[in-house]
Amino acid sequence: MSQSIGQNIASASWGDHLTFGEADGLLDTEDKLRRRMEAWRDELGAGTVHWRHGRRTRKGRYYTARNYRRAVGKVRNDMDWDDFDVMPRMAHEFGMEAYLYVSIFSEGWPLAPKKVREVSHHNAMHGQHFAWQSDFSRNNPHYVNVDRSGELHQWGVLSLAYEETREYLRTDWLNLLKGYDWDGLFICLRTEARPMDHADQFGFNEPIQRDFKQMYGRDIASEDFDVQEWRDLLGGYFTTFLEELRPDLNGTKLAVGCARGDVLGPPLGNATLQWRDWVSQGLIDDLVIDQSSSQCPSLWHQLWPMHRGYGYVQNYLDGHNMPPLVEHIGEYNDFMKDHDTRLYVARQWKERSESEEAELLTTPGVEGLAFSAFRFDNPGPLARDNWVIGPDEEE
Repeated sequence: MSQSIGQNIASASWGDHLTFGEADGLLDTEDKLRRRMEAWRDELGAGTVHWRHGRRTRKGRYYTARNYRRAVGKVRNDMDWDDFDVMPRMAHEFGMEAYLYVSIFSEGWPLAPKKVREVSHHNAMHGQHFAWQSDFSRNNPHYVNVDRSGELHQWGVLSLAYEETREYLRTDWLNLLKGYDWDGLFICLRTEARPMDHADQFGFNEPIQRDFKQMYGRDIASEDFDVQEWRDLLGGYFTTFLEELRPDLNGTKLAVGCARGDVLGPPLGNATLQWRDWVSQGLIDDLVIDQSSSQCPSLWHQLWPMHRGYGYVQNYLDGHNMPPLVEHIGEYNDFMKDHDTRLYVARQWKERSESEEAELLTTPGVEGLAFSAFRFDNPGPLARDNWVIGPDEEE
């Protein structure tokens, strides 16, 4: 199945390739990357690569259960060549653009007690018995999203209401871009954090309480308040972050990937996605919609399958309050057609379908589709379903 060259996006999570890939799909040498990148261009029709290297973009520590220490070594798989130098250079040789892929809600979590892990875990395939957490989150737990009591943390998700968290992320990402020939920065709003029990559970940190009180005169910690005004306030902090980040990029393109609709959605809650503001203010160059946080885009295993939560204004998992995809794209296009932001549709969570992809690519407003490079490159591991990282062997 081929596509029009240069139209689509190949989304490559390098850590998944290095840990679970095989043959050229490992991407562990420059030659293998070159061969696969050529295939992304010619067979996926990719004109852009989103390159994710999560461990490089966050400093942190691993937590391991007994007998899983060696297993962690399997995900510490950096190469002796600089992918930040090689990947953009190679993409340009193929006439493609290279975007650095970063995740904004991926600060990780401490390892839960064994009794908790037995019934509640990221996934049994590789995330039940070891965990990772960023140094920033570990050293500054007060910057993590909290519930109304102020005691329960939504580990993995920083509150963007704090200037300090926005500065931390902005500085980190600008340093990653510095000295390399990236064409753009792709900010992914997906998360692997444990889902909320209900969709309005978190978002009560001190600066949010302060700002809401100043704007509406209500104390969200102790009084009734307009929930939609609060959701809009939460969403506004990400817009503020984009406003602060955009000037510092100095011409480097900026893309955002998110769920379809007007809220962050599962598992992140009902905070408003102010995509219309991002587009109308010229804050982003690309918008990638129809992403999912509930399933791994590379391996398709379910994340936190025993937790789904409830109370979502829109829910892409069951289609609640959402129109069909093509109809929904029409709503995006009606707004975006008078602006410069390009619209892409994520396909990492869908089986390949020539007819569906052709329909989407001819739908007004759609610039292209985003595909999982891992799934394209590694039919063997997908067919064998053998990506479990198990315990250490007995000595």
